[in-house]
Amino acid sequence: MFINRKISCSLMVLLSAQFLASHSFAAGMVPDTSMLYINEAKQGGSINIKNTDANPGLLYTSINDLPDDQGTHLVVTQPVVRVEGGKTQQLRFVLQTDKPLTVEHLKRVVFEGIPQKTPGKNKISFNIRQDLPVLIHPASLPEVKDAWTLLTWSQSGNSITVKNSSAYVVRMVAQFELLPSHAAGALNKTYLLPGQSMTVKADKATGNDKQVKFTPVSRYGIPVPAYTADFK
Repeated sequence: MFINRKISCSLMVLLSAQFLASHSFAAGMVPDTSMLYINEAKQGGSINIKNTDANPGLLYTSINDLPDDQGTHLVVTQPVVRVEGGKTQQLRFVLQTDKPLTVEHLKRVVFEGIPQKTPGKNKISFNIRQDLPVLIHPASLPEVKDAWTLLTWSQSGNSITVKNSSAYVVRMVAQFELLPSHAAGALNKTYLLPGQSMTVKADKATGNDKQVKFTPVSRYGIPVPAYTADFK
C-alpha cells in the first residue's frame, strides 16, 4: 500500500509538471546587450528590447539607484510601452545633471515583460525581469577598458584592503586569492565606485603574501582572465 501511494504521488508530480509545461509561457523581453551605457557627452543613451514571444506584451522599465551611488538622475522616456510579438522596441534614456560629471556612476535598470492575457484560455503566465547594470560615463573622462589595473591592494595580517582611487567604476568577481599562500577571501560586493575602499578578512593568516589574484569583469559584465596585483 505504501509503494502504491509513493507511485501515485510521483505520477501526480509528473502530470503537474507536464501541465505547466504545456499551459504556460514566459514573457520574452530580451535586451540586445548586457549593460546600458550612458554617455554624458550624448546626454543619455539607448537600448533595444525584443519581444521574443509571438503575442504582444507590456514592457515596464524602471531605474534603481544603488545605496552608495545616488548622485545622478536618469529618466527613461517610455517607462511603459506595448511591444508586438517578435518586434523590437528602442528605449531612450535621458541623463540629467546639475554640473558636469567628473567620475563614473553606476545604477541598475529593470525590464519587466508582462504578457497579454488571452480570454477564455487556461494559461499560467510568468513575468520575467531583466536586471542590468547602468554605467554612466563623464564627457571629459577618457575611455579605459582595464580600470581594474588602477586598484591598489594592501594587507595587514589577514586583513585585505582594496582601494579605487581612479575615476572609473571597477567590477569584479567577489572571490580572490593571496599569493604565494593561496589563502582565499571574498569582497563584500562585486564593484568599487570611484574613491571607495573595502577591507575584508582572508581565511587564514597571510603575513608573507606579496600579491593578490582576482578576476575582473569587463564593461559588459563578462569575466576576463585573472589579474595579479602587487600589494602596496
